[in-house]
Amino acid sequence: MIERRGAWTLLGAYTLLWFGVAWDGQWHVDVGPDTFYTAPHLMFYAGSALLGFCSLAVVLLVTRRPEASAGTTVPVGPFRAPIAFLVTGLGAAAHLLYGATDLWWHEVYGFDILEETPSHFGLFLGMQLEIAGVVLAFLGLRGERSGRWGLAAAISLFVASAAIGVDGEPLGIPLNVLGLGAGTAWVVGMVVGAGLSARWLAAIGAAYVVLLGLTFLFPPWATRVYADAIDLRMRDNAPGIPIAALALPLLFPLIALLLAAAVRTARRRRLTPRVAMLAVGALTALTVVAQTVLMSSPSIATVLHLALTGAAGAGLCWVGWQNAALLRAARPEVAVA
Repeated sequence: MIERRGAWTLLGAYTLLWFGVAWDGQWHVDVGPDTFYTAPHLMFYAGSALLGFCSLAVVLLVTRRPEASAGTTVPVGPFRAPIAFLVTGLGAAAHLLYGATDLWWHEVYGFDILEETPSHFGLFLGMQLEIAGVVLAFLGLRGERSGRWGLAAAISLFVASAAIGVDGEPLGIPLNVLGLGAGTAWVVGMVVGAGLSARWLAAIGAAYVVLLGLTFLFPPWATRVYADAIDLRMRDNAPGIPIAALALPLLFPLIALLLAAAVRTARRRRLTPRVAMLAVGALTALTVVAQTVLMSSPSIATVLHLALTGAAGAGLCWVGWQNAALLRAARPEVAVA
C-alpha cells in the first residue's frame, strides 16, 4: 500500500530531522561556530526535504490511482491528497522556507544571541506540523500491529519536539509550557478517540524511553567526532552533557503509564467521551509540564500558567477525540486491541 510505505518513510525522515536538531543544539553549546552548511544543519534539512518529497510523491501517486488510498483524501486543485501527507508536506514546505529565511537572517545579523528569532519560530512551527502529519499517517495504519508501534514512535517524537520547540513568553505566557501540555493532550485524545486500547498509551512511553536514550548518546558523541574531523576545539567550558535530552520531560514514560490507567478507569466507569477527555487532557497537560515548571521560580504567575495549560490541555484532548471521529468514519471496520 502506498500510504504504508509513505508513513514509514516519513517516520525515518523525521527521525533524521530530530537527531539533526538535537545535534545542532549540542554543537552550539559545546563548540559554537557554524555556517548554514554545518553537518547538523545539513542533517535536519535533509530530513525535512525527504519529508516533503515523500509527501509529494504520495499525493501524485494517489492522484493517479485514487483506489490505492485506503484513507480520506482532500482535493487540492487537480490533485487528491491524503490528509496526513498534505499536513506533512505543508510542514516541510514551511520548514524549508523558514530555513532560507534563517540563512538570510544569519547573513544580515550574524550569530543568534537568542533562540527567539522569527526564522527559528517558523522553523519550530514547521517541525511540529511535520510530526503531526506523521502521527496522522500512522493513525491510518492503526489496524496493523506494526502500524501501532510506528504510531508510538511518532508520538514520542511529537512530545520531544514540542518540548524543545516554540519558546518565548509573549504576553507573559510561556509558550514552551503551553505548547508541550496542550500538544501532548491533543495526540492523547487522538489515540483514545481512534479506538486504541489503553495499553498502547503505555507503549508510547516505551518508545519514548528508546528515543530518550538515543538522544542522550548521539549528540555529544557526534559533536566530538565532527569537531575533531574539521579541526575545531571544544569550548573550554563545554558542559559535554546531552543538552537536548535534558530539556525533554524525563518522567514521560511514567506519565504514559498513569494516562493508560486513567483511560482504562474512565472506560470501566463508562464516563461520557467529553467528561473522560476533558479529565484526561487536563491530567496530561499538567503532568507533562511538571518538570519544566518545577525548574522555574514558583510564583502566582506560575499558578496562572498551569491553570491555562490545564484548560488548554482539556480542550485540545476533546478536540483530538473529535478529530479521530474522521478516522473512525473512514475505517469503521478496524478494531484495535
